[in-house]
Amino acid sequence: MTTPLDRRRFLQGAAALGAAAALGACTTDGDDRGSRPGGQVTPTTTAPRAPRAEGILVLLTLYGGNDALNTVVPVEDPRYRALRGALALDPAATHDVGEGFALHPALERTKALWDDDRLAIVHGVGFDGLDRSHFHCMDVWQAGRTDDLTTGWMGRWLDAVGTDPLDALVVGHPLPLLARGRRRSAGAIPAGPFELGGGDALHDLVARMSGDSLGRSALADAVARSTSDLYDVAATVSPHLADRQPATTLAGRLAIVADLIAADLPTRAYAVELRGFDTHASQAEVHHGLLAEVDGALGTFLDLVAGERVTVVVSSEFGRRVAANDSGGTDHGGAGTVLLAGTVRAGHHGDPPPLDDLVAGDLRTTVDHRSVHGAVLEDVLGIASADVLGSDAPEPLRLV
Repeated sequence: MTTPLDRRRFLQGAAALGAAAALGACTTDGDDRGSRPGGQVTPTTTAPRAPRAEGILVLLTLYGGNDALNTVVPVEDPRYRALRGALALDPAATHDVGEGFALHPALERTKALWDDDRLAIVHGVGFDGLDRSHFHCMDVWQAGRTDDLTTGWMGRWLDAVGTDPLDALVVGHPLPLLARGRRRSAGAIPAGPFELGGGDALHDLVARMSGDSLGRSALADAVARSTSDLYDVAATVSPHLADRQPATTLAGRLAIVADLIAADLPTRAYAVELRGFDTHASQAEVHHGLLAEVDGALGTFLDLVAGERVTVVVSSEFGRRVAANDSGGTDHGGAGTVLLAGTVRAGHHGDPPPLDDLVAGDLRTTVDHRSVHGAVLEDVLGIASADVLGSDAPEPLRLV
């Protein structure tokens, strides 16, 4: 059974974006917190082929504010246990990654990536003016700037170099700010099979509309060309999703990405998400389940794309407060931790925020988030960081 794409929603979104390649939001699978951590998924395309020479970027966003302090744990700092109280993790249950740090007990396969030199840990990542608002902080993170939150850094990369509607794909959720440019945006596809209504007759009509812009307004022209791009994406992607059930887990969405990589599409960047990290209460159990899902999904995905030059970036809009609250959870905080897996420059990067120098109870920002974005722009996507993030952006870290 296929999931129909809501054409009215697509046209509304394309008009709002005013971008020629803004592809419509398809029906999504919703919030899948707590669902089957790390399920094993078999790709539908298995024919062997030579790996591509270009790097592929996969951005995994953890919505809600992931608790960095209990993801990469400063187990050798006695202030950690004193400040965290009952939420402090037992060092004996964690996975040592050196330099006084260890991974959360749920991150078993992530520890294996560390042992294989396929994991980079960036400490203290944030930005000036971090105000603990989910919406504002996620916008700043995805925009890669604080002065203009109307486009995302991936979208501006597409503006600069993109020529194909398949250059970047968002899998399983509506188009985020990250993927919106001024002229072009990523394609949004559902986490499962889909089809476009109207058949060949509507496709032919859309093709004629997009081919002749004489006398049409710029906005109408953008919508017409966007709709045409949507049909092009559907024609290419749909055959690779035809035998799938809608993916209800992160592992399922990443398996779709693996299928599309194996299909040798021209796509250079993918975006997926996992929600549920706003752990104000009962954090210990909830956070364990969420990290277990990330761990299993990430490990399985990297197995599926073995031999490819794939870099996965795992990030969240902010971290959590250092001290626990009265509900067994943590509230919105400051700097966070970014993980990069796959083709990376393995090891610890950045300066870990000191626990004796907090900012209003939060971890201090020691790494500007644009240094991480710049790293993958330059060393995975092959474009100068300043061309996307601006001339005032800090020097990119060497993470890949």
